[in-house]
Amino acid sequence: MGDTPIADIRRSDVHEIIDNIVASGRIGTAREVRKQMSRIFNWAADRELIANNPLSGMKRNDLARNTEAGRALGDVEIRSIWMAADDLRYPFGSLYQTLMLTGQRRAEWAFCKRSEIDTDNRWLDLGKERFKSRREHIVPISAPLWALFERLPVWTGANDYFVFSSRHGRVPVAGFSQGKRALDDLAQEYLRKELGKPEAILQHYRIHDFRVTCETRLAHLGFNQEIRDAVLGHAKPGLQKTYNKHDYLEEKRRALQAYAEHLLTVVMRGGEGRLATA
Repeated sequence: MGDTPIADIRRSDVHEIIDNIVASGRIGTAREVRKQMSRIFNWAADRELIANNPLSGMKRNDLARNTEAGRALGDVEIRSIWMAADDLRYPFGSLYQTLMLTGQRRAEWAFCKRSEIDTDNRWLDLGKERFKSRREHIVPISAPLWALFERLPVWTGANDYFVFSSRHGRVPVAGFSQGKRALDDLAQEYLRKELGKPEAILQHYRIHDFRVTCETRLAHLGFNQEIRDAVLGHAKPGLQKTYNKHDYLEEKRRALQAYAEHLLTVVMRGGEGRLATA
């Protein structure tokens, strides 16, 4: 809002600020910004510096804390969503398949730059400034995911670029709500086709449920809680954070390779299993 007098600030101005923060994946930051702005405007209204508080009655469902832990997707749902991602292709199709294969948070891949991918070691290196817990997080890249990456566009003319982009790598992919709706519409058609029920409805799920599915199936594959936490980037609990300095890198690599192979096996049971391309 810059130098705009506080009395001239409109609700649309506040929405724009919060929209930009949400688009970067920082939901917690957006909540805090709204809270602090609300305090400022309440103070100003109490002292009659402004006639109306622009945040009064403001609705932001995207900032609501979802107390549901999410759910693990079933085999038919996984196949349907995977094939829908194939149809979406790049950038959203490739992004959704990447999230399915890794169980990482959406923002960690959606805002990924080419420089963060180590081609020699085959991993994504998220620095402290990019990771939710403000600590480094390394995500090993499985063979199936590497095969997907080899099909992605390589944007020339720049030293670095966003891996998933609708503007030649200059800016990260945007329009997540539209992308998710398109994914769901296509996935429902695949679900109906496989079940042979034209009235079948794809049960509601969130992108976060890819993480729930990953952890649930890693447990089924025999990986313990410490390895699952390391894969998903969960902070070490209690005294482990102080005394356990092991990075679990090789364990994460084995886990993500096993999970990717398992996921593709599930997809192949439906007779198809392509990787989304540009």
